[in-house]
Amino acid sequence: MKLDREREWTALQKEPLHLNPQNLQGRTLLITGGNAGNCSPFSTQRIGLECAKQLAKMGPSKIILACRNMKTAAEAVESIKAGGFSEVEAWHLDQGSISSVKAFTKRYNDSGLDLHLVLANAGVLSFKSTPTPELTEDGHEVMVATNHSGAVLLTLGLLPSLRRTAAKATGDEIPRIVIVSSDVHYWAELSVSKEQGNMIKAMDSENNWTNNRDRYFDTKLLNVLYAQELGQKLQQSQVKEDKKIVVAVVNPGLVLSREQIEDSNFPMPAERRAIAREYPEGCKTHLFASIDPSAAKPTEVVYYSNCRPFESADITLGSEGEALSNRVWKDTLEALGATEQEFQL
Repeated sequence: MKLDREREWTALQKEPLHLNPQNLQGRTLLITGGNAGNCSPFSTQRIGLECAKQLAKMGPSKIILACRNMKTAAEAVESIKAGGFSEVEAWHLDQGSISSVKAFTKRYNDSGLDLHLVLANAGVLSFKSTPTPELTEDGHEVMVATNHSGAVLLTLGLLPSLRRTAAKATGDEIPRIVIVSSDVHYWAELSVSKEQGNMIKAMDSENNWTNNRDRYFDTKLLNVLYAQELGQKLQQSQVKEDKKIVVAVVNPGLVLSREQIEDSNFPMPAERRAIAREYPEGCKTHLFASIDPSAAKPTEVVYYSNCRPFESADITLGSEGEALSNRVWKDTLEALGATEQEFQL
C-alpha cells in the first residue's frame, strides 16, 4: 500500500493502541538496544528499555538486554530491577560489528538458555550531515550495517537457540523473531540498480549516498524485505523446528518523551510533536507482536502497525516484492561472507 504522509499518517498516530498483558512464565526474552541514559531524540534504545520494563511485569524467566554501551546498559538493568524484577542481564553487542555479533550469538548458543523472543530493536539514525557515508570497522555503511546486516547476522546466528526452544514449545510459547522497522519504509526508494551488482555492498559507496535520512528509510525497507524472505526460508527449511518459528515486523510510529513533546526548541514542528506517542504507549506494537497469542503465526510474516496487521509498502508486495526480498537476502549474505548452509537453511 501507499501511505499519505499527512492525512493517513496523522490519523494512524492518533489511533489508540490496545494491548493485553500475558503470562510469560518460563520464557526467556532477548531485546537488542535497551540502554538507559541520554539517547538520541528518536533512539530505539528508549523503546527497547520501555519494552523490557513492561515485559518484566509479565513474569518471564529471564530478560537479556543486548547493548553496545555497557555503562548505560547497567543503568537500564538497575532501573528494571528497581521495578521488582531481578532476572535481567546486559550482554555486550555492537550490532554494527560482524565480529561482535558472531561473539554474541556464540555466547548465547553456548549458554544453553532457551530463546522465546528475539526483539530486534537496535538501530541507529545519525543526524550528522555528511557528504559521504560513514563506514564501520568492517568497511560497511553504518546504518545499513547496524539496522539491517547486523540484525540479519544476529537472527540467523541465534537459530540454534530458537530451534532448541521450538522443539519443546507449544501454543503461543513458540519462539518469535520480531524485527523493528518503521512506517518510513513506505517512502524509501532503494535506488540501487541491478547493474551495480551487490546492493548491500553498493550502499558503502559514496556514489550511492544522498543523506542520512534517505539511508535510514532504506534500512527500514530492508528490514521488511529481509523478514519476508526469512519467514519463507524457515517454512521451506528441512529443519522441522524452523516451521514453528514466528517472524514479524513492527512499526512503532512517532515516539517521543514527554519532555521532547513539550520542548518548543525540539527540532520538530509543534503539530508533529503534538501527535507523538510517549514511550509506554509507543512500545505497544513491539509488545503485541512479541506476546499476543493472535500474533503467533509461523506460517506468515505479518507487518504490524498500531497493534494490528497492516499492509506494507507496495514495493514489498507481489512478484516484485518476492524478487526484491530474494535479492536482499542473497546480497546480504554475500556482503557478510555467509552462506545459507552455515545456518542449515
